[in-house]
Amino acid sequence: MKVRVMISLVLLVFIAGNAPGEFGPLHAELIVRDSYLSGIGVLVRVEVVNDKGKNERRLWDAVAALSVDNPSINLSTDKVVLYNGLGSALVKFTGSGDFTLSANVNGMEVSRQLTDLQGQTITEVSGELAGDATTWSGIIHVTDDLLVPTGHTLTVQPGTLVLIDGVSSGTGGTDIDIRGTIQSLGTAAQPVTFTAYDPDLEWGRINLEDGGPSLFQYTNITVAGRSPGAGHTGAGLVLNSEDTQIIFHYCSITDNYGKIMYSRQSDLTFTHSHLARSVMGPEIESTALLFEDSFITEMFGNNDNDAIYLRKQKTGQKIELRRGVAAHGDDDGVDTLGSTVLVEDFIIRDWYDKGVSVNAGGPVMLKNLLIVNNGTGVAAKDRSVNGNPHVYIDNATIVSTDTGRPFSDVGIHSYFKYSTTGVIEYFITNSIILAVDPVYSDFGDPDPLIRIDYSNVAESWAGSGNINTDPCFADPNNGDYHLKSQAGRPDPNTRTWVQDDVTSPCIDAGNPLDPIGPEPFPNGGIINMGAYGGTTEAGKSYFGKPVCETIVAGDINGDCEVNFKDLAFVGLHWLRNP
Repeated sequence: MKVRVMISLVLLVFIAGNAPGEFGPLHAELIVRDSYLSGIGVLVRVEVVNDKGKNERRLWDAVAALSVDNPSINLSTDKVVLYNGLGSALVKFTGSGDFTLSANVNGMEVSRQLTDLQGQTITEVSGELAGDATTWSGIIHVTDDLLVPTGHTLTVQPGTLVLIDGVSSGTGGTDIDIRGTIQSLGTAAQPVTFTAYDPDLEWGRINLEDGGPSLFQYTNITVAGRSPGAGHTGAGLVLNSEDTQIIFHYCSITDNYGKIMYSRQSDLTFTHSHLARSVMGPEIESTALLFEDSFITEMFGNNDNDAIYLRKQKTGQKIELRRGVAAHGDDDGVDTLGSTVLVEDFIIRDWYDKGVSVNAGGPVMLKNLLIVNNGTGVAAKDRSVNGNPHVYIDNATIVSTDTGRPFSDVGIHSYFKYSTTGVIEYFITNSIILAVDPVYSDFGDPDPLIRIDYSNVAESWAGSGNINTDPCFADPNNGDYHLKSQAGRPDPNTRTWVQDDVTSPCIDAGNPLDPIGPEPFPNGGIINMGAYGGTTEAGKSYFGKPVCETIVAGDINGDCEVNFKDLAFVGLHWLRNP
């Protein structure tokens, strides 16, 4: 028994002490074509990334200034707005000649050379592609609807500029119909572009049906959506998929008249992609989705401008969103209808209506989320035909605001929208809920089906371990929701660990039975509340004396003493799986 206890002590201390002292350097990245045509929009994407190549999402808001070294070149805009380390802009370069484009964000500068394509050969295409394979390069002009037939592979080489005819109104823009396979093989140095031949006339959509697996990598798709509508809003589509598998890697689908995508009975993967400035993001139905390290921003308009709308999937299909951002729009960040969803390590911010809307079904699992500056943080409503909603929230920071809509400044909302029968259940742990009305239910206060434990709720709420007090955020007005600590917490500005004059009551206040994960040492042996609990960015534990700099074998909570408190932690977690 002594050997087993000692092994557990050593393992726990090793995990607790394995934390960074400061953060690595940042640098800017610029993803843009290496060539241009005067007056045709070029997608300019700017990112701030850390030494591990990850977007610096702690950089809440920033602006990248654009400039060129050729005085004969004019830019339609000279800035790119970044949300949480990433942003893009569709820029028209007018004039002639080669030039160097530079982007400067907070003193970090990056440049790329663009070559003038004026006078280059333009290949016109339309109708059905012949044979079993076609390769595009250079400048392609799609003058009428194009069909990639069954069994045919269309390969688009790096740097290809595909210009597509459009219309000024209606749904008759030129389409690319893919019944075979498309391989759009852009690179970081030479992205592929699909855009309008006339930038004032939007083209239709890319339609992928019953084809083989397709790939879009380093591909920009802009100025589309003049096509027949489908799905929730009825808006025209930029992409339509049915019964197909598609991977989007480092893609930017932005500045469109229509909805980003409608997908049925498909398998979608988005990695390192940016969806922006369209009617709304993807709407999926009977579709598997993996959405990782990707951003959806600026969905403004007049018809349900959600970042993403997730309908019920088929048995065996997963819907998972990880390490992303959904920022700024006129409706909801994540909207579900009957689907089972996991959203993990995500920032959902600045949505006029709801950060997360759960419409029946589920379960919907939200873990390590910042859900901030939305009208309502999380709302669940019932439509009995799709089942009763079950929402699981763990280690979330939910801070709502008054956006002017009904039920603004609400943290958790439970209501019947379509019927008066059924059950709406919440299971909330290790979270912070801050709003004028932190918990609102159509079924009275308190609602026994909203179960909250080990959380900081801005009102008295029955449950184990709940508190009601100031969480002591570092700088919420500038998007820093780390918990203050006299022992240390991450500072996005200095990129070091800083010590505050107060310690948040949410530190070491989570469920003592939950694993602390990679929380930095000293961590008290108990998980923190809020979005950063159980992560490397958790505020450190303070014991009313100078921070212990030495890891002592057996000192589980990091107070520089080995005593019965440490033994109690071992007992709580004895033989438990992570």
